[in-house]
Amino acid sequence: MKGVWTALITPFDDNLKIDYESLEKLINYQIENNIDGIVLFGTTGESPTIEDEEFFKVLKFIKNFNIDIIVGTGTNNTKKTIERTKKVMDMGFYKFLIVSPYYNKPNFNGLYQHFKNILLTDAKIVIYEIPSRTGISIPIEVLKILKDEFKDNILALKFSNSDLDLLSRIILEIKNLNVLSGDDNLTLPMMSLGAVGVISVLSNIYPKEIRELVYSALNGDFIKAREIHYKMYKLFKLAFLETNPIPIKYIAYKKNLIKTPYLRLPLSELSEKNKEIIENFLKNE
Repeated sequence: MKGVWTALITPFDDNLKIDYESLEKLINYQIENNIDGIVLFGTTGESPTIEDEEFFKVLKFIKNFNIDIIVGTGTNNTKKTIERTKKVMDMGFYKFLIVSPYYNKPNFNGLYQHFKNILLTDAKIVIYEIPSRTGISIPIEVLKILKDEFKDNILALKFSNSDLDLLSRIILEIKNLNVLSGDDNLTLPMMSLGAVGVISVLSNIYPKEIRELVYSALNGDFIKAREIHYKMYKLFKLAFLETNPIPIKYIAYKKNLIKTPYLRLPLSELSEKNKEIIENFLKNE
């Protein structure tokens, strides 16, 4: 697994219901720009506030599109994660984003057992390492054991962690583990160390540019990749002016990809100051 996977935003209408017209527009925009696939219901998709009924309705809707899909089913409840993953597999989806359990802070064995029991469903998973949101980092030894035991079912590690020393160790010590950047601004540095792509927030809006950056690096043209990195650098920062996905939804709204920039509580709209910063940038693109 390599390339660019878009962590898709979930658009809402004026009543904070899922806006399927905008969702269709977003997906078609990704397909038109040859994105490698999309990730549904990750952090960027506001998974904590998506109701079960909405979750499965979106999956039924999205089956009509010719695009590779990874479904976020990870929670901090192992039993619930397994049940949801099995239900989604029954619908014909087989790739899943499984976040490290958040809040309850499991120990070494708890983390191992969590991922092991999910993998025993025969699901193919991307393990999601994001300590800034989960409170813990997955020990490299856990990743080693899991990769040894389930080598064909671990598609990749999504590495949303700025610890590039840890990334180097993972790539050196765990053979054949595909690593994808989970932070747009670190995609190029991570790929210089051996990562093979990104699960991107910014590709919601700029799929062509992110794809060009990633495939330049994959093809060994790091001069071209670096040019694109610095061209996009201000956008990388703008997309994270506030908690993701608050800024990226506002950018998508200003770019007419979605009808509203609305989010569900406890996320709230972008501050007026940051709206002005984004609008001034977009005027001068």
